Amino acid sequence: MIIFGHIQFTPACGMSVADTYGSAPAVPAYMKLTGPFIRSNIEQGIHTISIYEFDDDRADEAMAYLQARYERFNAIEGVTTSVEEWLGVGVALKLLDETQSVTDVLDLVNFRF
Repeated sequence: MIIFGHIQFTPACGMSVADTYGSAPAVPAYMKLTGPFIRSNIEQGIHTISIYEFDDDRADEAMAYLQARYERFNAIEGVTTSVEEWLGVGVALKLLDETQSVTDVLDLVNFRF
């Protein structure tokens, strides 16, 4: 399973965000983290994106970890976060093959975030 974690903030929040990154609990051993990657834009501020990958059977445990991780950033005034769950194309195609209906696949996929 793949989860994209996004953080958006102004330069005024930068040091608080950096401190929070530095004190965040380590990513669990069952989870692979790619990033975070940082992008800035004068009008929109600073954005980070992190990609978390883990086995589907660890989904509940991973979601609890990610919720706690991103709540730490949400506690900083001026910071907004989002976490998005994405299916791999292999899983989506398998579900489509099993159901033969895009509508049925959409009904089966229940994202937590």
